[in-house]
Amino acid sequence: MPPALLVLIPALITVLPAVLSSNTEPGLPAPSNVHIDSYNMKHIVRWDPVEVKDESMPVMYSVRFELDGQSTRMSEQNDKSFVSYMDFRELCVNITETECDFTEKIESFWRGRMKVRAELGSRRSEWVVLPNFQPSKNTIIGPVKSLGLNSHSGNLAVDFSPPFSPIPDVLVIYYNLSYWKEDSEEKKTVDLHSSMTYVLDNLERNTNYCVQVYAYTRSIKGLMSDSVCEKTVTDYTLTVVLVCAFGVVLIFVVISLSVIPDKPLHKALSGIKDWLDGPYRIPPHVINYLVENPSPLVHEESTRHILEEQQCDHISIVEMDLYQDDHEEMPPDHSQSDSENT
Repeated sequence: MPPALLVLIPALITVLPAVLSSNTEPGLPAPSNVHIDSYNMKHIVRWDPVEVKDESMPVMYSVRFELDGQSTRMSEQNDKSFVSYMDFRELCVNITETECDFTEKIESFWRGRMKVRAELGSRRSEWVVLPNFQPSKNTIIGPVKSLGLNSHSGNLAVDFSPPFSPIPDVLVIYYNLSYWKEDSEEKKTVDLHSSMTYVLDNLERNTNYCVQVYAYTRSIKGLMSDSVCEKTVTDYTLTVVLVCAFGVVLIFVVISLSVIPDKPLHKALSGIKDWLDGPYRIPPHVINYLVENPSPLVHEESTRHILEEQQCDHISIVEMDLYQDDHEEMPPDHSQSDSENT
């Protein structure tokens, strides 16, 4: 090579980039504040919009996920489609929104880098690259749902629902329970493994207890639930409640039957009412017994009064009978009728 050409080569290398840049369009600013919001295995990447002045077209965005070698090995182990080393997946292309939901677009065990860039016509911004992300390890696990307590015979039955549906063979959810007396700071914990029901026994009676539960995986500790409190109910209290309930039902049935006409209960109540209305008389055999066998506990004046009442009734009846007999046997008086005829 001629020596003169060797001298010109370094100069050309220095000048060529400046010449090429003068013939290209200016670039776009890259998106800022790019981040991933992953909650209960729902994944969305968000960013701030890119502002461009004096442009009639909107700025577009593209989102890409580049996988690493670990994703390739796990894909082969789980019989997924082959993923080559540092392969990538286009998650969102030419969108105007400033977010991209990629929950259903990658596997939960994939690991890789999220990249976002802005586009306007033929202009492109630089890729904004985020740190490695793996859904099954970098999501946030929320509190359990529908946490409830049921008190029965001095025990507390705990039940709840998972924060989201587990993913078989990939994401197994476990639970940890904490409980304490409402006015105490001493807490006890129980590892529930994968069970979503548990019975707290050997508790103090008529005492308020509070419970909290959080979910976790082998890689993530979830958020603690709100505390739920309940008072333990003793067997005696439960019995009283049942007896009161039975009593109310019984009273309602009796009242209902008593107001229905032509029913046995209504007739029985009517008979009792008629008997209570009087008049009241002592049976004759009781009076005879009291006369023949006077008791020292019976007052003499009361006995005399009873006898007098009995005699009066007998005399009045005799007089009535005599009057009737005289009236029937008396012959008719003809003297008065004869005188009138004369």
